[in-house]
Amino acid sequence: MTARQIVETGSIVTFFQPILSARQRAIVGAEALSRGVVGMEALTRGTASHDGKGQLMPPSKLFRMAANEGVTVELERLCRKTAIDSFARVSGHEDLILFLNFGPSALEQDHTTLDDLVDQIRAAGLSPRNVGVEILESAFEDTNKLRAKLDDFRACGFLLVLDDIGTGHSNLDRIPLIKPDILKLDRSLVVGIESDYHQQETFKSLVQLTRRIGSIVVAEGIETQGQAMVALELGADLLQGFFLGHPQCPEDLGNAQIADRIDALARRYKAYMISRINQRKLQHRRFNIIINQILCELTRVTATEFDDVLQTTLPQYENVECVYIMDETGTQVSSTVLNHRIPRRDKGVMFRPAPRGADHSLKEYYYVLLDVDMQKYTTDPYVSLATGNLCRTISTCFRDSQNSKMYILCIDVLCE
Repeated sequence: MTARQIVETGSIVTFFQPILSARQRAIVGAEALSRGVVGMEALTRGTASHDGKGQLMPPSKLFRMAANEGVTVELERLCRKTAIDSFARVSGHEDLILFLNFGPSALEQDHTTLDDLVDQIRAAGLSPRNVGVEILESAFEDTNKLRAKLDDFRACGFLLVLDDIGTGHSNLDRIPLIKPDILKLDRSLVVGIESDYHQQETFKSLVQLTRRIGSIVVAEGIETQGQAMVALELGADLLQGFFLGHPQCPEDLGNAQIADRIDALARRYKAYMISRINQRKLQHRRFNIIINQILCELTRVTATEFDDVLQTTLPQYENVECVYIMDETGTQVSSTVLNHRIPRRDKGVMFRPAPRGADHSLKEYYYVLLDVDMQKYTTDPYVSLATGNLCRTISTCFRDSQNSKMYILCIDVLCE
């Protein structure tokens, strides 16, 4: 069966993959996924439903055939109409968002796309506020034309959705130009996120960017419970993936099985976060014990003996990679004492411990302590210039045995 025959007979069926909110314990929308159907009988153009008799054709093959036959525009029109008509049969669709994919053909070649879309959703009894116009921004070369097109969709009330953010081809500079309502973070950022700190930080940075421009984050490709837990912890608003629900028929989108899956996810996330909070409390208690033990020794001696104290106490703590002391001007008055059990990053002269006399007055763990009435300050994770490892610096003020001057103890601890 050719792509042209599929278009002419309306041999298209739409499945919907749910997009969930664990915090709201609800389905908030669904992405429409079109499939060609070969060998299906009793078809009515544009209203095909899969009865199990036809053989499904994957979209990659379907659209490749359409491109070879020159019917891509016609196929995309049929897919949109079928998706809209099918979505109208979903129970409770009035409160859901239909995520519709739009390729370059629909926005650059088909000049009637917007008018047709408005007519189709009105005929189906839907509203533009129920539809997210989802695009893969890397597929479009002319950003200005794309923005003008999307502005027209926005003016009609449609939501704008950017797909596959975080892939190698996505252009982050287009985000503030398009001003999307929803950003979908690519599955490549999710695979392995449970144990990859760098990946977690990249994900979190994109979430923070999205929130600062007033958009909502969807994490795509969630296939395990661990991925779901970490994505939620890092700030994802919505989740999509096989762990939460496979593409399914319109009639099954609001069934009890999905509701049970959402409730189970919410319960797991609550337990996960309680466990994480308890871990952090335990970690902070350990840090406080370390700081207090070192301070106990430092407050008994004068500045000339600081190095001896640090070299004696540091080997007791396996997660502390180095310690050093500054005076109230931010000048380092001790050596940087390294824990030699912790390997250093081999990157040449860039990473080396600061010497006695180094100026730390521009570092946050110095000026925050002085400018704010704080007893202790812990930085966000950063790459230590002493070792090249990811660490946090915990700093606190103290006075020596003579109580004559104020000093600042800095302890670099490895990020777990």
